[in-house]
Amino acid sequence: MDVEELRRLVESDVPVLAFAFERNGAEDWAPEHSHARGQLFALTRGLLIVEAGSERWMFPSQRCAWIPPDCLHAARSVGGATGSMAYLSAETCRGLPRKPCLFSSSDLLFAVVHRILTWDPRRPLNPAQKRLIAALRDEIRQPEQQPLRLPIPREKRLSRVAHALLDDVADDRTLDDWAHFAGMSRRTFMRAFSAEVGMSFGRWRQQVRLFAALEMLAQRESVTDVAIAVGYDSVSAFIEMFRTMLGSTPQAYFRRKPERSTVE
Repeated sequence: MDVEELRRLVESDVPVLAFAFERNGAEDWAPEHSHARGQLFALTRGLLIVEAGSERWMFPSQRCAWIPPDCLHAARSVGGATGSMAYLSAETCRGLPRKPCLFSSSDLLFAVVHRILTWDPRRPLNPAQKRLIAALRDEIRQPEQQPLRLPIPREKRLSRVAHALLDDVADDRTLDDWAHFAGMSRRTFMRAFSAEVGMSFGRWRQQVRLFAALEMLAQRESVTDVAIAVGYDSVSAFIEMFRTMLGSTPQAYFRRKPERSTVE
């Protein structure tokens, strides 16, 4: 299929187009952009990071990620991201989530995307294919309730604190220190930060460290090195935080799952 034909298909009303992809190493941020079609990523390796508006999402391997149509976002991949992606037409996206989201129980999604890869997009859909697209839409309507999402405050002083921590996640300044850095009292800082991001400053900082840890783990760095790099004096404390936040140890989280079956 040549580039011109591919462009025509993307701009057509074909309900779903699917492609395999493979990226080497880590990438810089791709500039902000959007797609007329919704994107479903089925990642088998690596990590995808998406920033849209004042929020950042992290999508690890062995999970599926959704980016809705016309969502202005920047993205980058880490750890040689590999997998498949499906592009859903605007009509097919009706009623689906309007924000990026993560799917942790993705076996059916993986299997459906794998099957769509074998379809000839130039041929009309048969009844079985239409049923699979209906199943795909049903699954996308049920995202993970505890997503890997990091809201970033917009208020100038709070944003300065947030970006200082994003630049150095191991920074161990106290709550009082950060309040002083923002030019606020401790109480005002705590209230303002919680109001902006919907969680306490302590929880937000823990989420920042978790994001940084996932990025390093995706590049196959050791758990000990990662724990130290993100500001933990104790590896066991880091593992406990990881288990509390994600329900798994760092070693198990990126462990390759058995080969997935396909949908017949």
